[in-house]
Amino acid sequence: MQSGDTTAALEALPPLESAEHHGAAMAICTSLAEADVAALEELIRDTADPLRAFNAFYILLARHRRALDGGRFRTLYLRHAGRFSAVPMRAVLESDLALLDPMGPNLPAALRHAVTAVTAYPDNLALVAHHARVLAEYGWSGAETSEDEVREALTQVERAVEISPDQPRYRAVRAQLAALLNDFDTALASIQRALDLEDSSHAGYAVRIVEFHRIRADIVLRRETEQNRTTLRETAERLERSMEERVRRVAEETRAHEQKELTRLRSETLASLGLLAAVIAFIATGTQIAQDLPVREALRMLAGLAGMLTLVFTAFGAIFGIGRPTRLILPGLFGATLFLFAWATA
Repeated sequence: MQSGDTTAALEALPPLESAEHHGAAMAICTSLAEADVAALEELIRDTADPLRAFNAFYILLARHRRALDGGRFRTLYLRHAGRFSAVPMRAVLESDLALLDPMGPNLPAALRHAVTAVTAYPDNLALVAHHARVLAEYGWSGAETSEDEVREALTQVERAVEISPDQPRYRAVRAQLAALLNDFDTALASIQRALDLEDSSHAGYAVRIVEFHRIRADIVLRRETEQNRTTLRETAERLERSMEERVRRVAEETRAHEQKELTRLRSETLASLGLLAAVIAFIATGTQIAQDLPVREALRMLAGLAGMLTLVFTAFGAIFGIGRPTRLILPGLFGATLFLFAWATA
């Protein structure tokens, strides 16, 4: 491209806020020869036409950006950026500078500048796509993003795709945003369409193809991760329900056992109290009778009474399982001996 042709092309660019600006700028960018770079630098320094100077700045930076030449991008930007502080479009260049940070992409800063640019030029589809792409990369980095913000960005990118259906970059960004919302079918279809639309005759084809394949691999990985997460969550929920059912069943069995034991203890207590009352009444009656008998007869009667009570309590212990059976043998023999003694000496 001749110097005069470059100047004329810059002056013919659509306004910065229009949807066609970036596409027209990229058409100039892709047609530049190495000799045109110096001419563009001269136009950047020309103060006669500030808008033309900024467009030259924008196109030359875009050339370095497409080549992923972060060093030249940073050097050029820092050399001339101060002259364009009043141009809102400079924010997208700030965003690109943050993405090309030597220490790695500074996504928070890139997103902040992208928001500034798209707010100033909401009809510029390239800025809409850039903001959406940075937001997607920010979300994919593990940072927290609002679902409403992602859906809003996706809506804007869908509009860009409708207006420029043959632009592969818009479809790649749509794929990233759809994957953030776990719509993996749409994401994979979009990135495949971006690969199909990419023109191998354009400069930077290999770089963009590698990037699109990276996006597709990330989508597949994210889908598999989400499937594994869903499987683990379902397994955890099943285990939780199983444990809750088991705990509930054990609790019910424990309550039933406790109720049964309480009923048994209540019955034994009532029986013991009844037996004790009968024994007390029997002893009191026997004592009253013994008072009117001779000593020998009274002792024999009390011995028989003691033996009979011992046998009664031994039988009570055997019936209600109080103590081991072997421990009831001796009291039983003792009670039987007393009773037989009293009987035999009658």
